[in-house]
Amino acid sequence: MKTLRLSLLVVCTLSLAACGGSDSNSEAAPSEVAPEAAEQPGVHAMVTCYAYLLDGTNLSGPTLNPFPVTGSVAQCINLPAASDNLTSSFRLANCGAFFFDGANCTGASFAAPTSSLTMPPGFDNVTTSLRFY
Repeated sequence: MKTLRLSLLVVCTLSLAACGGSDSNSEAAPSEVAPEAAEQPGVHAMVTCYAYLLDGTNLSGPTLNPFPVTGSVAQCINLPAASDNLTSSFRLANCGAFFFDGANCTGASFAAPTSSLTMPPGFDNVTTSLRFY
């Protein structure tokens, strides 16, 4: 049986990242956060992704529920009916996101590798689902 040993520093760093401790605008790549984990075959850091969605531009207006939207990489998340087609600005943490105009991550999409004060023209108030990457 193999034993996996991570230094206390790496475990603490991974814990902070999983709690939304870094914005997707940060310059640190995931491999810089935990180099020992990247060297171990079959070891994957669990990262929680966050999307803070707002109804107004420039991160203003009412927040959309759930606030924040949380998930993992590659997970498709449908917004509840009360928040459907209302996203005008957003902030991302730990991951980028694809925003879709259809349920179950279908239809037209917009890729956002970083946070934005305003949705791009043509995608304001059309988000129905999203997938983190």
